[in-house]
Amino acid sequence: MREVAPAPDPSRTAYAALLACTTLGTLASTIISAPINVIAHAIGASPRGIVFAVSAFTLAMVLCAPLSGWMCQRFGSRQVLGWSLLLMAAAQAGAAFSQDLAFLVVMRALQGVACSAVPPAVQQVLGRHWAQHRARAMAGWAAAMGVGQSLGPPLGGLVADALGWRWVFLTHAALSLVLLVLCLTVVPAVPGATAALHASGMATLTIGIGALVGAVSWLGQWGSAWVAVGFAAVGVGALVWHRLLGRTETGPFIPAGLVTERRYVASTAAACAVMGCLGVAIVATPLHLGRDLGLGPGSIGAVMLTLALAMTLAAPLSSRITERFSTERSLLGGLLLLGAGFVSLLLAVETVPRHLAVPATVVALALTGSAIGVVQAAAGHGLMSSPAAGSGVALGLHNTLRFAGLAVGYSWVAIAYPTGLLALVFGVPVVLATATSLLARKSTRPASADPIPPTSERLIP
Repeated sequence: MREVAPAPDPSRTAYAALLACTTLGTLASTIISAPINVIAHAIGASPRGIVFAVSAFTLAMVLCAPLSGWMCQRFGSRQVLGWSLLLMAAAQAGAAFSQDLAFLVVMRALQGVACSAVPPAVQQVLGRHWAQHRARAMAGWAAAMGVGQSLGPPLGGLVADALGWRWVFLTHAALSLVLLVLCLTVVPAVPGATAALHASGMATLTIGIGALVGAVSWLGQWGSAWVAVGFAAVGVGALVWHRLLGRTETGPFIPAGLVTERRYVASTAAACAVMGCLGVAIVATPLHLGRDLGLGPGSIGAVMLTLALAMTLAAPLSSRITERFSTERSLLGGLLLLGAGFVSLLLAVETVPRHLAVPATVVALALTGSAIGVVQAAAGHGLMSSPAAGSGVALGLHNTLRFAGLAVGYSWVAIAYPTGLLALVFGVPVVLATATSLLARKSTRPASADPIPPTSERLIP
């Protein structure tokens, strides 16, 4: 990889634009949640069909993240980010003119393809140009995701009520174009470098992870178990083939040692686990509030806003903990707090008297959201402190597994919630958070030398 010259003093406007891109990517996923029933009625989609339109976004991100990471490394982060915003605007505009479910699913999948490039592109620019303030930079990145979670449902509902559901997509398209202009004018470049495309490694890794996530998603849609087994077999076979390809003359898809380094393993495991837990929280909790407690959409949205706001506010706190102690302690503390959050959610839905259930749920969501914000920020810092931060494909794999965690979380609710065993629905995230905390214990403090050459920069406010 050729040496990249430091860029002169990035501006605060550039930093804000990068965080806005992260928020926009999250908005793409959440902005249709409020008007989803209106959209389904307008295009004649069944409940299962409209859920598939939602899932198509996440599945596309899972499948395309490795390629997107490689493209950032090969062509440059700012250039790829510009392409993704342009594709996002086109796909959102296309979705606005959907007349049937099939076309909407295709447009949602294209939106997922575009969004898959946003995390690695933003991470690479932040890691290059804000290396000396990485903890605060990644805390801001995590907070930006929380902002997207917070704004998505109310913004989608407000626009749909005022202008109609098609304007939900058109509004997002307009925001994408505004950010495209900002990125091309103020965001500093991270030039591309020579990086050959390991086509067979890319294909086997993508098929392997995609098929395994597809198997769980299929079960979540109550599809045939035999089809799910077939998906799983394809996934395992592809990953075994991927492993064998790494021993040939072409070598591994990702340079040896990057994805087995302790900080990368701990950060990726934590990011995957926390996204899975987030998926459970944002699907299972509204189901309980609506079906068991009889709350309407507006009230449910207000309660769930607690989760997103807590995520946003807790992420900056994580940077202070990381700077004072270590990434390991931030991850460990956040994961233990996450387990406690889901224990409190379980208590709120199972043991609290009905007249106190909503306040108890709000408190539990605040605790859970705070933990999610801390873990996301600490995992981002650990990732960008590892040698893998300089590899686009390693960042792509990290984001693939992160997106896969979210998809599996959604599917777990679809599988477990109909059983009526809320202890099962909310109990598995407790086990997952606890098990992942054991990996966090093995993470190491960032090495003294940065994997990416630091540049002169302004202090991030």
